[in-house]
Amino acid sequence: MTHGLSNGFLYTAKRIITIWDTAKGTIENAGTGFFVQKEDTLYLITNRHVAELTYSHPEYMGATLKECRCEGYENMSEDFIPTTYTSIKIENHGDFVFHSNPNNDIACLKNPKYVKGTSGTITLPIDYALLATKDILDTKVTVCDTVAYPGFPDWYDRKNNTPIFRMGTIASDPRVGYAVNAGDPDSDQIAYEGFSSSGASGSPVFAIQRGFKTGAGISVPDDFYRPVLLIGINAGHFPSKEGHSGISLFYKSSAIIETIESCK
Repeated sequence: MTHGLSNGFLYTAKRIITIWDTAKGTIENAGTGFFVQKEDTLYLITNRHVAELTYSHPEYMGATLKECRCEGYENMSEDFIPTTYTSIKIENHGDFVFHSNPNNDIACLKNPKYVKGTSGTITLPIDYALLATKDILDTKVTVCDTVAYPGFPDWYDRKNNTPIFRMGTIASDPRVGYAVNAGDPDSDQIAYEGFSSSGASGSPVFAIQRGFKTGAGISVPDDFYRPVLLIGINAGHFPSKEGHSGISLFYKSSAIIETIESCK
């Protein structure tokens, strides 16, 4: 296994469902999210447009978040076979923090609290140390790197309630913020060739392992080996006249780190 991803990485993806009361009726919004563990603190990460309906739909201004649920597997066997699927209502859903740059579609909830009567511990948070810093993104991640992103697009496994992995390759220079139009505001976007679709918003984006560890006495270039890294959060795709352009986008892990650090 030279890509470095075990089955456990698949289950880092959680399904996020938000239910909104609007002037036009009740609306259910679904996407993907994941947990990051930093020491004793747990952070739920997703896209802002998943946690805040009006971010992408201003026509629903005044909408009230009625319910937020996080779904995933609570118990896993040692070889990552899922056993107990859990749906947890989040009590402090009004405490989501967004990135300071509103053009970065990132939301973070520190230490989610569960509604009384719902319980469970959704396992497999991503270790904070796995997030690529700006320096690592600038020096260890390149165009044509392969990325993999688990999530709950329309074609997730509904029989087993499990996410699916999709893959792609980095298309834009990861050292800069990608913009499809010259007048677009600054952000921390990276474009990749791949097929993000509805429901996959908020998926963790991993750069797969490059190379492999070598033994003593074997000489290889300094950049021969790079472990799996969490390099971003998936956020959507660019449409075309034919439907999907084949180009999708994610926001850099450095922006996720900034959002986590802003949570009080």
